[in-house]
Amino acid sequence: MLNRALWCWIITATCSCVSTQPVIAMQAMETHWNNGLQFSTPDGENKISIGGRLQVDFGFFSEEDVVDKDQNDVDQEQDGVEMRRARLGVSGVLGGNIEFKTEYDFAGGDADFKDAWVGLKDAGFLGRLRIGHQKEPMGLETLTSSKFISFLERSFTSALTPSRNTGILSSHSLGQKNLGTFSIGYFKDVDSSANGQDDDQSSVTSRVTYLPLYEHDGKKLLHLGVSISARDTSDGSVTYDSDSLAHLGIDIVSAEVGADRVDLFGVEAAYVQGPFSLQGELVTSTIDDDKEVSAWYLQGSYFITGESRTYKRSSGSFTTIKPLNNYGEDGKGAVELAIRFQEIDLEAMAPGENAEALSIGVNWHLNPNARVKFNATSASPDTASEYGNDVICYTLRFGINF
Repeated sequence: MLNRALWCWIITATCSCVSTQPVIAMQAMETHWNNGLQFSTPDGENKISIGGRLQVDFGFFSEEDVVDKDQNDVDQEQDGVEMRRARLGVSGVLGGNIEFKTEYDFAGGDADFKDAWVGLKDAGFLGRLRIGHQKEPMGLETLTSSKFISFLERSFTSALTPSRNTGILSSHSLGQKNLGTFSIGYFKDVDSSANGQDDDQSSVTSRVTYLPLYEHDGKKLLHLGVSISARDTSDGSVTYDSDSLAHLGIDIVSAEVGADRVDLFGVEAAYVQGPFSLQGELVTSTIDDDKEVSAWYLQGSYFITGESRTYKRSSGSFTTIKPLNNYGEDGKGAVELAIRFQEIDLEAMAPGENAEALSIGVNWHLNPNARVKFNATSASPDTASEYGNDVICYTLRFGINF
């Protein structure tokens, strides 16, 4: 009788405890399309996005256009085709506040890390906090995705500015109307696998942007920005180089010099008035306080179909172009014309390592996810002036992102 009573008590107590525990309900994921495949719970606390991009380039070059500095003779560029980018990635939000992104690029036959970070959307006084492999906060063009830049390749300024490294980044929106941003981060220089163990490969990089003008949901705006970066060099030297403005091309400027420290300073501005936009940047690099090199560009674009470049206030950069009428039975997509002047001056590092370039572009945005771009570029490196040869290339890209 005692055993039976004991077992009855145990069963009753257990059932009572179970019945008082909260029930955690499994939420079904909803699937939808927002220029990419997304899954989310009904309460919006958990979101997963699966995406990627593919960019296929065709390059055509003049027969004799670049000086081969190693051979001290004229090299011949070869026409060709290239898988410029082939990326797959997953990003999302967990529990409403924890966010992540991981993306890999398979172009070139191997898998290289691109974005690979975890973070908090709201980390208190630290703002938005991200830890991992990500872009350092410097430069409008660098921080605008390759999907949405006006030309196939970024300008000469990208030879000086850092891109992705591994570190910790704190970002803030300025003001209640989000009319500016402030970002600062500490980074370690890393390889394509996002790994680095050299004590001297580190940097502190910061960027501030401001929107003194923002009207009509961004169809009229003025963007201003300043960036700085203090960097300890890798292996006691610094190297800057740039290709002939087509990734298939070879370097037209290249210089290396011994240095322990580099300080970067950049200013940026952009103006949008309906279908017209103007954008420019200047970046200087001071090497060991006694050598200074620089690069700048100025570009303009115009949508003959009436669209405007789309600005993302939370990051201070440009984003998806949305045609008024997608290409199809009743639409022709968006057509954009662009022109860019630019120059890079590495004379303080190596005599004659300078170049100027003019690029003309035509971009056809079929819809927010697909585009065809054509660039014609003529670059004049000083190292080739004695040969009378300029770099002349024509590049066609077919790109899609999802």
